[in-house]
Amino acid sequence: MVFSGDHLPIEGKKATTKEEIVALLQDDMKGEHAAIIQYLQHSYKIGDDAGEVNSEIESIARDEMRHFRWLGELIVEYGGDPTMLRDPIFLDAPDTTDLLALDVDAEQRAIEQYRDHLAAIDEPKVRLYIRRILMDEIFHQGKFRGFIAELGGDEDKEVKPGDTGPWNKDPNPASQDLELNEKGDAVPADMQDAKRDDHPLVKLLNNRIHQEYETILIYLHQAFISQNPEQRNFLISDKAVWHMTHMGTLGEAVADMDEKPDMELDFNEKFLEKAPVEPRQFNRWAVTREQELNKITEELLAHPIFHGSDPDEDLLSDLKRINGHGKFQVEQLQLDVDK
Repeated sequence: MVFSGDHLPIEGKKATTKEEIVALLQDDMKGEHAAIIQYLQHSYKIGDDAGEVNSEIESIARDEMRHFRWLGELIVEYGGDPTMLRDPIFLDAPDTTDLLALDVDAEQRAIEQYRDHLAAIDEPKVRLYIRRILMDEIFHQGKFRGFIAELGGDEDKEVKPGDTGPWNKDPNPASQDLELNEKGDAVPADMQDAKRDDHPLVKLLNNRIHQEYETILIYLHQAFISQNPEQRNFLISDKAVWHMTHMGTLGEAVADMDEKPDMELDFNEKFLEKAPVEPRQFNRWAVTREQELNKITEELLAHPIFHGSDPDEDLLSDLKRINGHGKFQVEQLQLDVDK
């Protein structure tokens, strides 16, 4: 075996088998997954207070989603199983510019890893995609540095939570809600402020976000492994993308309440076992899944907070739209089941 336990290539060695190439691509996929969620969470946290920065971060997250898809499809092509595991993410920092510095650090880790993997892999198609992704990561790092400068921060300041972070050697820790001091060091847990009481809707909203996130990963995994191009595109463009939009809408709502959107799962991939693989059976499962999500949305819509004297009209409108989308998706999936 030419790779160390964390799949990083030993200097001067090459990935000579499909299994070794897949192992490296799976590591890359975990990193892209982490980047997507960290950047989305940072975007929600920053909100509109930093002008257009939050929307530009969301655009970067969409680039990472594209990378995630490419890597998943390459892994299947080389005989592997796309991983839905995730490297750790970091959600807190003293201020916005330090938060963005964590993203600069995430991109640096990605750049170093992709360069290592490019040096280890000779397969032309894989190298083509890694070069393309690496070009994006270098661009993203420059963008994050630019956001810091735009907001009056020091774009060269390093904010690193120890030796951990996206693209580290721990394959599957949970997200870390770290508070950092002015030096960028983690503040001990017993010195951090106690979490304030939840807003009445937060628990329900986070339950819906959690279910959206799980559904996205199940749909994407099925799309990557599907041998049916029509089903693959359907699950990605008509299902995963819309659930990602819903998760973002609800995540922003939770962030507006000064709480954290729940984007944690049991990252041993057991949740993938909930869904069958055969396309027709999967679609039947998906109908039930969408109905379950609709039930949660209807519970939210029935919450007393929306029936008082001063309801949150924007959130109410968003939930009604999500509910309408959900009903459509049930009927759309049912058409395939009934064929």
